[in-house]
Amino acid sequence: MANDFLNKPDGFRVIGSSAPAALNESGSSGRRGLFDGISGQWSTYWVLLLWGCVGLIAYLVIGNLASVIFLALEGIGLQDFVANQKAVLEEYGGALLGANAIGLALGLGGVALLASWLESSQPLKYLRLSPCTGKELVLCTVGFFCLLPAVLGLGILNEKLPLPEFLRTLEDQQMEIVDWLASGGGNFYMNLLYVAVTPAIFEEVFFRGFVQRRAERGMGIVGGILFTGILFGLFHLRLTQALPLALLGCYLAYVTWRTGSLLIPVVLHFLNNGLSLVVSEWGSTSISDPESIPWPLMVGGTLGFLVCIRFIHRSYEQKHH
Repeated sequence: MANDFLNKPDGFRVIGSSAPAALNESGSSGRRGLFDGISGQWSTYWVLLLWGCVGLIAYLVIGNLASVIFLALEGIGLQDFVANQKAVLEEYGGALLGANAIGLALGLGGVALLASWLESSQPLKYLRLSPCTGKELVLCTVGFFCLLPAVLGLGILNEKLPLPEFLRTLEDQQMEIVDWLASGGGNFYMNLLYVAVTPAIFEEVFFRGFVQRRAERGMGIVGGILFTGILFGLFHLRLTQALPLALLGCYLAYVTWRTGSLLIPVVLHFLNNGLSLVVSEWGSTSISDPESIPWPLMVGGTLGFLVCIRFIHRSYEQKHH
């Protein structure tokens, strides 16, 4: 399995290889278009830095602009929002979540589609927008639930790590929307759309779709998975949760590569966010914010996760041999 993990599907080169990065099955070698003319000879790191910055800026600009417009329609000016942020959030939290969803869709999603179109003659195939088998979906979902205890435990550990005061202040500001959701703010089904459905689709299209595919091209499979997972953890700008998010991001990247379908990480991302929202809405405080994870659950979950990884690998071998 270890050797196969370093193979180069879809024509990608492995780390350190000097072979050309043709993408016959994914279609990126189908034409030499505008993207090749702009950055085709750039290193992978510069290309990812370019599109990463463009995606992040587009997301922030569009999301904030939508927030300003939505609040303006309610008669709330920018100065009023800055001066009474908590009160405005309690009253118009749903509108702000909706604006953030627009930023994700048009910013991250739009940039991923544009970059993939410039990169490949078959952008949808390049993004791995292809179906999966029911067996793959079940195995990857079971693996996700087995991994959850480790993700939660790593999150508890991450929160105990020291952070500079200004980062703690930023974290507290970001937690206001989380607290608002936990207190039952807004309409549950609209919150589910904003918090679970929209991020699951457009964050996956950007990270496990474009970023991972491009990272694999220059860093190899292992490098692409690790890079995508770490970037995903840092993207949320919550350093107290960066480690568990990175672990989850690496797993989503692995199943994306192993199954060749973006559908699976979309479903798992939706389950992660959706379950968090359900627990916040109807669960107890101890469940939604545990202080510790029983070690038998951690050990059992980890062993179950490794078994699932083995079965996912065997499913791939049966499918392609």
